[in-house]
Parts: sequence; structure tokens; C-alpha cells
Amino acid sequence: MSETKLPRPGQATLAGWLIVLGSLLTVVTAWDQIARLRSLDTRERVEEVLAQPPLAGSGIGLDNILDLMHVMALVTGAIAAAAVILGWHALQRNRQARLALTVIAAPLFFAGMFGGGFWSTLAAVAVVLLWMSPTRDWFDGVSPTKREALGNSDPDQKSYVAPAPPETQTGTTDTTDTAGTTTGQARLSAQQPPPWTGAIAQPATAAPTRRPGAVTAAAVLTWIGSGLTALMMFASAVTATANPELILDQVRKQAENDPTMREAASLYTTDVIVASVWIMAVLVALVCVAAGVFAVFALRRHSWARVALMIAAGISALSLLLFALAFPPAVILFGAAVATFSFLLRPEVAAWFRGRSAGPGQ
Repeated sequence: MSETKLPRPGQATLAGWLIVLGSLLTVVTAWDQIARLRSLDTRERVEEVLAQPPLAGSGIGLDNILDLMHVMALVTGAIAAAAVILGWHALQRNRQARLALTVIAAPLFFAGMFGGGFWSTLAAVAVVLLWMSPTRDWFDGVSPTKREALGNSDPDQKSYVAPAPPETQTGTTDTTDTAGTTTGQARLSAQQPPPWTGAIAQPATAAPTRRPGAVTAAAVLTWIGSGLTALMMFASAVTATANPELILDQVRKQAENDPTMREAASLYTTDVIVASVWIMAVLVALVCVAAGVFAVFALRRHSWARVALMIAAGISALSLLLFALAFPPAVILFGAAVATFSFLLRPEVAAWFRGRSAGPGQ
């Protein structure tokens, strides 16, 4: 298959458009941040941050913070504008654009954090998808069928022996007509081919016997992501237990701006908040433990564990994407969940699990 005719995989399209749209919205956010930088609301929020430790008494003034925010907004907007152009070229299968996006992904992520940039974080994480299969194969000009063949235990196909053609050794026999006279010798094949049944035999593709690296990567990402998620939830529970009044104040402030929440906010107490946070932390921890167990069984080549792990990764990705709206660093865990789901969808992974389902003798 020619490199120019390789179809663009859906993962490449998703990653490219996430980069383009996320970076474009980052430019808009940076411009809006610069426009509102000297507003009264922004100044009050910065003063509240400066009044709290560890910045309290540090000698850092309001103008210093505003100048820093202005510079970071300009840097973020400039990097995001470049990412919009590079993302578009990456959709056209430009390898130099992919390399440039990889270089600016980290600066885009950290610069966007100063403005609470959810979109900049999403665009930076989407760059990782450009280096994962099948997008990586698309950039390298490798067709899906060729990549599936390379995923087998014998990628060079050295053990493959082509079937020998039917032997043409012939014998002779005398044939006679109905009158009993010999008319000549007829050539008979020593090996007669089987009768044709109308079906065309296709060579069977052997399932890989060696565990694909994508399965191991999915398991490792699951363990790391589950551990970090559980740790983050328990840290939130400990923080809520130590300072329940802080959360209660935030709930009351939101209730003041939203009349529909006033009645519900009146029901909240410190005990209710602490109990709710711990219940949520325990439930999330149990889900994380289950995902880790699924990963162990997936490494043991159980097909049901692969399906369960894919479901867990999909649900986690959706939940983390919503959670990232309030806590942008959670996009990193979202990227890990998407990568896990992507790894388990690879053709060599599916073939490896099918080999276990078929049994060792099949």
C-alpha cells in the first residue's frame, strides 16, 4: 500500500482536532485573561491568594503577580497559536509538525496552568496520542495489515513454509477403446488434487504466542493511574476532615450566587461533608482496586479481563474528563485512561487474547 494512500485512522483525527480546537480555545482564553487582568474582580482574587500562606508576608506585591500573569498569558497565547497551525499540518501527516508539537507540548501545559487552562492541558495531552498506534503507524507509512503481521511471534515469517505444488510425476497406462484395441498411453498424475468444493482456501494467521507490549503498557498505566486516583481521593478526604469549614464556606458562597442551591446548602454540615467525602473516597478506591485486578488477569491472557479493563478505562476517561473541568491536572489521568483503552484495541492484542480463547491445540 502506498504511503500516500494510507487512510487516516480515527485516533489521528481525534488527536489532531483536539490539538487544533483546544489550542484555539486556549488563544481565546489567554486573550480574555489579558483583557480582564486589571479588573477589580481579578485584583480582589489575587489579593485573597496573597493574604494566605505561604505567600502571606513573602513581600510579593499585587503588581508583581499581575505582571507575571500578563507575561504567562502572552506566552500561552503564542504557543497555542503555533499549536493550532502545527496541529492542522499534523492532520496532513506532517512528521515535522508532530515533532514540533512534541517539543511545545510541555511549555503549553505548564504555561496554561497559570491561567487555569483546561483547554491547553487537553491539547498538550492530545499530542501523546500522535505517538501511539495506529497513529504512529500512519505517520510511519505502515499499513494495519503489515503491523498486525509484525505483531505475531514470528514477525519475519521465517518458519513459514509455502505449500509444495502438486507433483507432476506421472505414470503410464494403456487405454483401450470399446473394441479392446490399445489406442495409446494416457498420463496420470501421481497425486490427484482433491475435488473442488467451491471454497477458496485462505492461509490462517497464527495468533501471537508472545505477550504484546501494548498489554503490558495497558496494565502498567492502569496500576499507576489507579494508584494516583486512589491517593488523590484519600488526600482529599484527609484535607476535608482537617478543614471541613473551608469546604462549607465554598458551598455557602456558591449558594449565595445560585438561589436554587440555597435550600440544599442549608442541609450541609461539617459532619455530612466529611462523611460524604470519605464514602466517595472508599468507593473510588474499590473501583481502582478492581481495575488493578483486571489488569493482573489481563496479563494472564483472560479475555474477560480485557473487556472489563476496557469498560473500566472508558468509564474512568469520561469521569476524569468531567473532573478535569474543576481540577485541570486530572487531564493527565484522563490521558492514561484513553491510552489504556487504545492499547487494548490494537489488533495484535485482540489476536493474542483470541489465541487463548481458541485453546492451545487450535
